[in-house]
Amino acid sequence: MDRLTRSFLEARDDLLRFLKRRGRSGAAEDIAQSAWLKLHERGGDPKSWQEPRAMLFTTAMNLNIDAHRRETAAEKALAKEAALQDVDGSGVDLEAQADAARRLERLSAALTELPPQCRQAFLLNRIEELSHAEIATRLGISTKTVQRHIERALRLCVQVLE
Repeated sequence: MDRLTRSFLEARDDLLRFLKRRGRSGAAEDIAQSAWLKLHERGGDPKSWQEPRAMLFTTAMNLNIDAHRRETAAEKALAKEAALQDVDGSGVDLEAQADAARRLERLSAALTELPPQCRQAFLLNRIEELSHAEIATRLGISTKTVQRHIERALRLCVQVLE
């Protein structure tokens, strides 16, 4: 058994908990397996890696972010399609629109309570679709800080919507 596989098996439960805490409970197993596969296919000598466990977690987190971006893009596409269908007047639900407007107002108010840099990182990511690295460069902070800001804002959004 190679070092990567051994590290994966040893870290598997921690890796799954790590991914589930980041809101990917349904896809945690798939992402963990994909991280192992990606590193395995990447080749190289795992013996030269100082921290195979760190490589697994970093790769899994990157795959998690990619999956989230794909889901967000799909949701946006579905929303645009639904909006186009509603343009002709059929399927217009005034109550649903009013509810959506109220939720949007609550989200907007909650976001204004975030620290400015946290709010800015979140909006750059969600509205302008910038990557963590691009946001870090623009704001002059680390990508880890960008990740923390976005996670904080997302947790707030979930709390407000619940």
